[in-house]
Amino acid sequence: MRRYRRGTVAAVLAGAYAILVLVLGVVSLVILLTVQDPILLTGVALAAVTFPLGWLIWWGWDFLPPGTADPVLLIVALTVAGLLQSWLIWRMIRGPSLHTGGTA
Repeated sequence: MRRYRRGTVAAVLAGAYAILVLVLGVVSLVILLTVQDPILLTGVALAAVTFPLGWLIWWGWDFLPPGTADPVLLIVALTVAGLLQSWLIWRMIRGPSLHTGGTA
């Protein structure tokens, strides 16, 4: 396994962000599926936390044809965008790999 200059810090930050996104996504889905007339403040929070991809998905959702814009799919798309951003955060923060004295 490769080691990175700031790998531990990157893993902690990306992991905390991924957990936040997953918690908001699951809570939003539970509220959406169980409450008859939901007010999704957690969905708005999910869109804010997943900025910039979340906002693009949130505002682009209005351009879908009527009847195809399912709110459950919106929450799933925002959660997937947040997890993608978590991976990107890990990739950006971890830094270059450290060489471990072996020959190539």
